[in-house]
Amino acid sequence: MVIDRALRHYRDGGVDHLLSKLRDQLDYSYRYGSYGLERAVFSDLQWYRFTTWRNQRGVDAAADPRELRWVDPEDIQRVSPFNPRFCWRKLGQVRDGDWDLDCQRFDDRFDDVIRALEARYVDGEDWADIQKVQDTLDGERWHFYRGEEVWEWVEKLDALHDSIAEKRAVPVRSLLDASFAEAAYEENDSLADRFRPTTNGSLFFGETDDVQILDWLDDIRVDVGRDGELLRHNGRHRLWFSKHLDVREVPVCVIVRHEQWQDLRDEVAAADHVDELSDRARDHLDHPDMIDVREGLAGVAEELERPVADRVAADPPAARADD
Repeated sequence: MVIDRALRHYRDGGVDHLLSKLRDQLDYSYRYGSYGLERAVFSDLQWYRFTTWRNQRGVDAAADPRELRWVDPEDIQRVSPFNPRFCWRKLGQVRDGDWDLDCQRFDDRFDDVIRALEARYVDGEDWADIQKVQDTLDGERWHFYRGEEVWEWVEKLDALHDSIAEKRAVPVRSLLDASFAEAAYEENDSLADRFRPTTNGSLFFGETDDVQILDWLDDIRVDVGRDGELLRHNGRHRLWFSKHLDVREVPVCVIVRHEQWQDLRDEVAAADHVDELSDRARDHLDHPDMIDVREGLAGVAEELERPVADRVAADPPAARADD
């Protein structure tokens, strides 16, 4: 199997293509093994504390990764470049670089899925007549389903669509009716269980009837770019349903923030009054990812009442008290 795959890559693009695929596979294997080891040796609570500590060292105004942000789904138009398969290892992370600049549009990245959803929920077609279903029956993968498993998957999609249509946007933790303490187990029952981690939301391990931490955090996930742009990290089906059903606000869990955006959060958190802020920070005070750091900031209510275009123009830097 491995040799066949290697030969196919070599035939497709020669040595360079083969080496590129080999690097990708090694990187995947490393991340897969690291994530699996972390989930195995730690209890849920230990894993959460370790992950947030590792990802938020040196960050001044670090956000609580458990806090949800309520955002307009129409504000999420592009897709983060980060692989959602290992998103939980990045929970609460701050990253520099240009990863947020050249991102695909949501409609382009998932055009095949969107065509299928439109055929079903806009045009009213039967699942059996939709090309995406036929492709899955022929061996392609849709989500984690292949072949005849597709009928189980589309049944879940219908249920999800109906749930969002009826209840609009409800955080997963509310649907589960569980607290964080109930979801984040403090210890595993036995040594054997430490090496058989299970969670309903896991991509790697078996399912369990118990609510665990990754279930509790399993809302739509986003990353935040340098200028506050919300980039889809995970949850493509729920995001499309929310847009299609005209849901005005959805709860999202932030996975990664750009370092420049975090600098703005740090600036707002360190200030006592809006007059101390830079133009750029003041212009983003109404961003949903600023809610936690602007608490207690004097003058913020008055600032937010002004139209965005007038906030900085009406109070140029030269006129501020700290200049």
